[in-house]
Amino acid sequence: MNLIYWTAAITLLCCFAVFIIVVFRGFADSFAEGRKSSRAVRLGVIAQSLSFSLAWTFRRPRVNPFGGEALWPDILVAAFSLALAGGAIALAVASKKCLGKHWAMAARVLDGHRLVTDGPFGRVRHPLYLAMGLLLLSPVIGLSSWLGAATAVPLFAYGTYLRARAEEKVLGEAFGPEYEDYRRRVPAFIPRLRKAR
Repeated sequence: MNLIYWTAAITLLCCFAVFIIVVFRGFADSFAEGRKSSRAVRLGVIAQSLSFSLAWTFRRPRVNPFGGEALWPDILVAAFSLALAGGAIALAVASKKCLGKHWAMAARVLDGHRLVTDGPFGRVRHPLYLAMGLLLLSPVIGLSSWLGAATAVPLFAYGTYLRARAEEKVLGEAFGPEYEDYRRRVPAFIPRLRKAR
C-alpha cells in the first residue's frame, strides 16, 4: 500500500469523524421528546451502520481500483474520494442548520413543528441521507475492494429506504396536503438540475 493510499485513508477517517461530530451533536436532545423510532427505523440504522463497516473492512491495496503502476490515477481517485467526503460534511452542516430543533435520529413531530422546505430541503427531501450516501461512496471509491462496494452500497440503500419511508409516513400524517405537495415538487435523494416551481 502506497503513501497516496494511506494519506487518503487517514484523511477519509478524519472526514468520517468530523461528519459523526456534526451529525450527532445534540444527539441526546433528539430523544427528549417526540415519537420513538420504529422497528423499521432501527433496522435501517443497523443496515446503514453495517454498510460503512463493510466499506472500510474490505479494502484494496491501491487507490486506483484498476491497478497499474502510474501514480496520477491514484491521485485523481483519491482527490475525488476526498471531495465526496468534503461535500458530505458541507451538506450535513447545511441540513442540520436548516432543521434546527427539529433534527432527530428518528422521525418525530414536535409541538409547533413546521415542515422544513428551505436550504438543502428545497432540493431533496432527505439531504442528510444524501450526505451519508456521499460519505459512504468516498471510501467505496477510494479504498474498498469490489466485494466491499458490492455489499456496502446495496445495504446502505436498503437501510436508507427503510428510514426514509418511515419519515415520509410520519410527515405525511402530520402535514397532510402540504407534505404531499412538497413530495410532488422535491425529489427524495437526487436533486434535479432545475428547481421545480
